[in-house]
Amino acid sequence: MMQVPWSLTRPLKIYATDPTRGYEAALTAVISVEYEPLKAGPIGERLEVVDYDGGAKTYYDAVDLDDKAILMQGGLSPSEADPRFHQQMVYAVASRTLSNFDRALGRRINLAKGSKQSRLRLLPHAFRGRNAFYDRELHALLFGYFDADETDPGTNMPGQKIFTCLSHDIIAHEMTHAIVDRLRRYFLEPTNVDVLAFHEGFSDIVALLQHFSFPDLVMREIQRKRGDIEQPTVLVELAQQFGFATGHGKSLRSALDDPGAVLAPGMSEAHDRGAILVAAIFDGFFQTYRSRIRDIVRVATGGSGELPVGDLQPHLAKLIAAEASRTAQRQLEMCIRAFDYLPPVDVTFGDYLRAMVTADFELNPEDEWGQRAALIEGFRRRGIYPEGVFSLAEESLRWPVAANVPKISDSLEQLLPQLLRIEADRFSERSRDADLRRAEGSRPALATLDGDSDDLAENSHDYVTKNIAVALHEFAKNNALALSLNPDLKISVSSFNAVFRTASNGRLLIELVAQLTQLDPNGQVDVLLGGITTRGGTTIIVGVDGQVRYAIAKPLPNKNLPTEVQAAAESRVDRQRAFVSTLDLMDPRFPYMSNAQVNSRMKARMSIRGLHGGR
Repeated sequence: MMQVPWSLTRPLKIYATDPTRGYEAALTAVISVEYEPLKAGPIGERLEVVDYDGGAKTYYDAVDLDDKAILMQGGLSPSEADPRFHQQMVYAVASRTLSNFDRALGRRINLAKGSKQSRLRLLPHAFRGRNAFYDRELHALLFGYFDADETDPGTNMPGQKIFTCLSHDIIAHEMTHAIVDRLRRYFLEPTNVDVLAFHEGFSDIVALLQHFSFPDLVMREIQRKRGDIEQPTVLVELAQQFGFATGHGKSLRSALDDPGAVLAPGMSEAHDRGAILVAAIFDGFFQTYRSRIRDIVRVATGGSGELPVGDLQPHLAKLIAAEASRTAQRQLEMCIRAFDYLPPVDVTFGDYLRAMVTADFELNPEDEWGQRAALIEGFRRRGIYPEGVFSLAEESLRWPVAANVPKISDSLEQLLPQLLRIEADRFSERSRDADLRRAEGSRPALATLDGDSDDLAENSHDYVTKNIAVALHEFAKNNALALSLNPDLKISVSSFNAVFRTASNGRLLIELVAQLTQLDPNGQVDVLLGGITTRGGTTIIVGVDGQVRYAIAKPLPNKNLPTEVQAAAESRVDRQRAFVSTLDLMDPRFPYMSNAQVNSRMKARMSIRGLHGGR
């Protein structure tokens, strides 16, 4: 008898919009998440739901999504009152968000923190309070709950209990914070005005673009707005229930906030500055969307391009909705894929634009959708200009090819094919048959370790992985100046990954991506920066032929560097000190801080919990 293969996905029900919107019923959706065997919790390979209610000081019964009765109905039905559905909701949205990153980056992201915390924990009822946040020390996402404002509850009942764990937007936002911290651990250090704003803005971008993966929601809003998704709709507004329940009188944030807003020098609050990044991305998205549906509308209107009065014809609405979803998914993958082309430290909005343009060019040189051009225009409209470029032409924005970096060493060249083969086997195993996944259980990912080279050696018993870390370190040490590193300082291999990406024409792009970092040993710098040491580093992209294709650097000052690179490095350190001074002037607590508080003040400012507390 022929064996029926297991499904590669698991259907689960969620709230696609926040559960309470006044007279309007919340829209539910069934989403497909990657199939894996689950213990009650749910507890999977990379995610673990722990439902301890910090306010009531009690544990709730854990949902077993592998229970046959629950499997038969595609998960529990949405319910504000059932804690088990809350557990299902946070797992489903977090898993879906993680899968989007896996697909865009071409590898499985390892969420383990050392050998003792193999999974990221999700706590749907962690505390009573108007907040939700990612906590690096706890290695967890913590979701609060609270009572709606008594005098201005918006579309909620006065005093109604609001659960942040029932908001797709909040879950996706916090999950993105956790993933970004795994991909670039130093992006939580506020070394310039853009760093924390990037964390916030990028997390909003992921949450908002994922709205377009809900077909019924997109179809409904396309019908309502007659294809004009640039109007305020649930598609482009973030955490509506939370915003109304806390007395804001509107969504928490929106991709449409102040269409004429541009990046201003004095704009330092992370959410306000991050909103400009969101607006730039969505300016590009809307421009591409309008271009993509223009021919559809022209054909449907007999060439006029002017839609008639009244409801859209259903087939036309379906075609437009499909194009909106397709464009959003491509934009989301473009935004995520850029991470491998970012420097390991001190990110700026300009760096992000250059990374997106370069990463997308590598996969789609022709830009047949015009998405890169639209994105560049969106950044220009919002006043975001990268440093070190001569114009906003695409060829100027792409990172320069690493022409002066030698080919990787013989030892690394011999190990690279082995790493690629091992990782390719794992990908093919996972896609060939879900039975193999069941056999794997919670086996950790082999070649996607994100950590210091010391951690890599401790956490992996695999010969290839350990020796690649050693070989990368040796290669970086021998070619420090070519990689814009200081040969007199210690070089750390912060992470390395084999990636497999498929271009729009079906071409497979295989690369090794590694992050090399250094820190300034000058103790005075640490005091000046309130507990954060100045770091430098380089991201290298290595092709299958062993050639370093890109070396994306943020160097420390080093007299042996070329004059213009040295000047840029010194300017970066000066800018970091000036940024700390600006924050000190804006902080009313600063004059009253003790010496210990002054020496660690920037570490206190890098908390996601603190960032979210006021918003």
